Amino acid sequence: MRQLFLLTLLGLLSQAAFAVAADAAVVVPDAGYLAELKQQAHERRLDHAPMWQRLLHYRPSSWPGGVESTVDFPQFFLAADGKHDPRAELDTTLDSFFGEGQREGEPAQCRAKARYEWLKNELAFDSRRLPEQVCERFDEWLRGLDAAALAVVFASNDLYSPSSMFGHTLLRVDAHGQGGDDRLLAYAVNYAANTGEQNGLTYAVRGLGGSYAGTFSIYPYYEKVKEYARFEHRDLWEYPLQLDHAAVQRLLRHLWELRGVEFDYYFFTENCSYQLLSLLEVARPDLRLVGRFDGGVPYAIPIDTVRELRRQHLLGAPVYRAALAQQLRYRLQRMPRADREWAVAYARGDAGFDDSRFARAEPAARTRMLETAQDELYFLFRSGAVQRESGIRRSREALVARSRIAEPADFEAVPRPAFSPDEGHGSGRFGLGLRNDGADSAALLRIRPAYHDRLDPPAGYLAGGELEFFDLGLLADEQGVDLDSLRLLSVQAVSPRDVAFRPWSWQASAGVRRSALPTLRAGGSLGAYADGGGGLAWAPVVGVQTYGFAFVEVDVNRDRGQGYALAGGLRAGVSAQWSTRWTQQLELDALSDLAGGAMDVMRLRWGAQWQFIPTQGLRLQLAGAQTKDSDDGSAELIWLHYF
Repeated sequence: MRQLFLLTLLGLLSQAAFAVAADAAVVVPDAGYLAELKQQAHERRLDHAPMWQRLLHYRPSSWPGGVESTVDFPQFFLAADGKHDPRAELDTTLDSFFGEGQREGEPAQCRAKARYEWLKNELAFDSRRLPEQVCERFDEWLRGLDAAALAVVFASNDLYSPSSMFGHTLLRVDAHGQGGDDRLLAYAVNYAANTGEQNGLTYAVRGLGGSYAGTFSIYPYYEKVKEYARFEHRDLWEYPLQLDHAAVQRLLRHLWELRGVEFDYYFFTENCSYQLLSLLEVARPDLRLVGRFDGGVPYAIPIDTVRELRRQHLLGAPVYRAALAQQLRYRLQRMPRADREWAVAYARGDAGFDDSRFARAEPAARTRMLETAQDELYFLFRSGAVQRESGIRRSREALVARSRIAEPADFEAVPRPAFSPDEGHGSGRFGLGLRNDGADSAALLRIRPAYHDRLDPPAGYLAGGELEFFDLGLLADEQGVDLDSLRLLSVQAVSPRDVAFRPWSWQASAGVRRSALPTLRAGGSLGAYADGGGGLAWAPVVGVQTYGFAFVEVDVNRDRGQGYALAGGLRAGVSAQWSTRWTQQLELDALSDLAGGAMDVMRLRWGAQWQFIPTQGLRLQLAGAQTKDSDDGSAELIWLHYF
């Protein structure tokens, strides 16, 4: 019996030893197989393959034939010079797949999941010679997303926020079975600069120079809806992406690799839209989306990238999600006057439940009045017009009153605008025309990369908003070509006041010019200028905005008596978008001398544009200026092409 026990024990120990030896063989690197894979990769030039270049975010560098990754996070690369050397990065990546070590708590096969899956497919890994590691964290993350489809979400531009002046794009990851409002429970993939910055001017300057780090992050989609549609009054447009399951999985595997990875964030180029396109290039290797910026278009504007995806037939019909502010305006417009007035008065603390307008209303009307008052109260609190203590008290009392009424509010949904943002005119604009100042004429050339002024076709853009960057004007006659003006920045946020909202409007512009009045060569020397101010605006009828600003203007020009001129005064204007093809604008400036070589002046500008086809327009502008010593004027007729 004792001998039988010893024999059994020896057998069990030999089996255990054999198993340990077998397991040890699994993790011992197969140097011969690694060499075979590298040789095969070199022969097939996989380091030059478009997919490898995209997985590492390589772009042409300033050195002829060289590349450089846009990733600015050393830990993303496995090779010491992986940022500039695709071949070294590929070789080191293959080395890591055979190693026993871990990166950030994961095997290399899992941390570099997208690279591993692509190389596995290209080189047909033999699982006996290169065993596949179990990626528990990745698998759990992927199961949690339960991704069935993706959508591009465009948040409309916000002229009150430098980071969102051109709008914003992000991805939504829809799970299986999610539809309609259930998509609020989906996840959003967002790329943004990590600023911690409250000062808008500082953000703009540093964002232009790439001084911020940008990263990808994932949030519940309802958090982004709350941020944009509720807090910032921005409409959302949700475009479903036409991607199959394999493409969605490729994108998510790459997103897993980009956790915590930093890129230098550039406001005009490597921004949210640029990085979104880089993700989609990984999902669909046959697409060329980011390449258009390599030596081509030097800027990436969110809505232009949406248009590019539309052009590539990647987008379905968009779903419109109105901002809460739009919903409130629409409700108030459709309510009877007495109901509307009570709702606003209650929110402002000027009416109560004993008011006859509320007390005599039918239950269904009371429901609408209470819910509208609650939303108005929220916006007043957000704007600082209502103190927290009194606001909470009125909100609680309105909720209690609402709970006693069984009838639903039955609000109508805000109708979808006639045009989605991607259906608007191209952000770029080129113009050729003629200018005459009564004595001389000259040919005029204008080019503007971005974005929109109030005479541009209004479809798809914010009514009354104006945002232009780097608007260049050249004059040409028999004497040659001269720079007429370069408008570096021009912003006018004309936000009409109404019964629910009382925003301030504002304007700012800066650049170089020969004269504040569009003249010819006689206008004098080039000089720098800047102006800015604030005021109020109203919309008396749909498609018309009236506005007034108090503003100051400074010119630095050697033609001025003291080399500069500082003036202040008022600007009044009216702009009208009569249709998608016909716009007009009239502005009057009255300025008084404050310092330097300034003088009292009255300036009048009128313009009209006819858009005869979506990409072509004809604009007529008249301008005049009057001082105590002179009376000048000019006229321009210019053909415009949008791209």
